[in-house]
Amino acid sequence: MSNSGRIRARKDRFYSPPAMRRYNQQQQQQQKHKQQVEQPKHREKTEKSERWMSINSGSSAVVTNLDRFMKHTTPVVTAQHFTKTSMKGWRNREDDYHPYFLLGDLWESFKEWSAYGVGVPLVLNERDSVVQYYAPSLSAIQLYVDPTAPTTSIRRAGEDSDYESSSGDGSSYEAGGPAPAAIKDSDEGVEIRNPPGFLVLEYFERASPFQREPLASKISDLEFKFPELNTYRSCDLTQSSWISVAWYPIYRIPVGPSLQNVDTSFLTFHSLSTPLRNGNGVHPRGSTAREVHEARMPCQLSLQIFGMAVYKFKDADWTKDGVHGTEKINSLIKSTDNWLRNLDVHHPDYMFFKNH
Repeated sequence: MSNSGRIRARKDRFYSPPAMRRYNQQQQQQQKHKQQVEQPKHREKTEKSERWMSINSGSSAVVTNLDRFMKHTTPVVTAQHFTKTSMKGWRNREDDYHPYFLLGDLWESFKEWSAYGVGVPLVLNERDSVVQYYAPSLSAIQLYVDPTAPTTSIRRAGEDSDYESSSGDGSSYEAGGPAPAAIKDSDEGVEIRNPPGFLVLEYFERASPFQREPLASKISDLEFKFPELNTYRSCDLTQSSWISVAWYPIYRIPVGPSLQNVDTSFLTFHSLSTPLRNGNGVHPRGSTAREVHEARMPCQLSLQIFGMAVYKFKDADWTKDGVHGTEKINSLIKSTDNWLRNLDVHHPDYMFFKNH
């Protein structure tokens, strides 16, 4: 009987030997302990991040999901400084000249986000902590330069490197062309001056979101035909130079039927210009780059979001009680509308977001 009992035990597909049961219990206890250790760390990191946002915003307002999205999708690039050798003979003091960044460094900062998406920590239903991942794609870009500046090299229309083309997916780009004759000032705090030079490059995406390349891949395609896209410095560009990034949701952690889907899409607008200098040492209106100083880290520039457009945006998901966030998002949308209208630009993505 004992032999038959052992045989039945072996044939039972759900039978687990005592040693295996002990091993599984140990694994479960270790996993539980790890979660107990990691949760406080994650909570502390989130709280520290939110305190940082409150301090840098100059207010003690409650941090909303919109604030979290803007913080985690703001590009940060290494700041470059003029060497003393390059400044030899300049009449003005060295301290009067602002740091700048290379466009190549900006595209490099998007490579990881383009490959894996950027994780945005959100709080849903005031209690559920999730990380929503967004994929960035190039929505639009315009580069203006000042041909009178000694550091700028411009190829005018008609030279070999200038091109105008239309790709098969409906996207369009152009290089080498005159800038608009007159630009008005925006009443939303972003100053748009009359660009005294040439619109050297513009690109507007027209393909559907599911057919778009990641931002880093699209930039590589454009660089093949316009190499200067990787070598321009932000101080070479006029204050009318800008980029628009489209952010589409791709996946969320954790997943589950009890959690609502976050299907909001965004367009963010960033200035690509950092003025060379100004007398009082303060960034003028129109420059949205801000210096970021962290311990044991090189000086960096944060390309703040000066405008935005949203699609399938729900106040309940993104704004606290619909007050702080509603005012903020409306101001960003108005700033975008003024910017594009003053530049006389037709932005396909923005028109779609605005009308849907």
